[in-house]
Amino acid sequence: MLKGILTISCVFVFSILYAQPWKTVKIFKPYKWMFGVSWSAIDDNGHPIERMFDLGTSWNIAPFPSKLSVDRYFRYGWSAEVSATYGILKSNRIINDTIGIRSDLYNIDISGKYSLYNLYAPRHRWIDPYFTFGGGYTFRPSANTAQHAPTVNLGFGLNFWIIKNLGIQLHSTGKIGFTKHASYFQHSAGIVFRTIPGKHSNGNFGVRKNKWVHGKNKFKQKGGH
Repeated sequence: MLKGILTISCVFVFSILYAQPWKTVKIFKPYKWMFGVSWSAIDDNGHPIERMFDLGTSWNIAPFPSKLSVDRYFRYGWSAEVSATYGILKSNRIINDTIGIRSDLYNIDISGKYSLYNLYAPRHRWIDPYFTFGGGYTFRPSANTAQHAPTVNLGFGLNFWIIKNLGIQLHSTGKIGFTKHASYFQHSAGIVFRTIPGKHSNGNFGVRKNKWVHGKNKFKQKGGH
């Protein structure tokens, strides 16, 4: 099931890539850097699709902010993000069809992001939906699966901008592993802070839009002057 989602998502990403309007009249650049701190929930029950919303028995929610992220915006909705997460797999949760497993979880991801911000801005700039795709590495030292698990990641998220620089971020990622029980879901909710480009920065990397005309005045004033 997860591999089918991976195939569909890859087709979607490439369709966005080739459909990009690379020449636009005006490019809006929502931020330059974005930094996030989030609470995370790990769903590693062994049945990520069938029990996706089984919070009571499947979600391992950390009691403190456990995810840090840094995002760099480039152009035309594209950005790159690096994130690191610490999670706790609890013994009273289902871990790959088993109860009684307790393990720490360490994860690092590198993702490409595509934001839909420019499709409707400036009408609704308070909301910013986006898609992510990339790769990651997960280490679970005491779980009932491979300790070291490289993954292919696909995700979706929303940024809600409360004020100009501060917002709330909701994000979910499906992490597809290559060994048995290596795949899992990670959900997060937290706060993001963004740096806004200057007035003259619109994403065109210094291309001047104004053309100054120098030359003599071709219009004559009354009175012969």
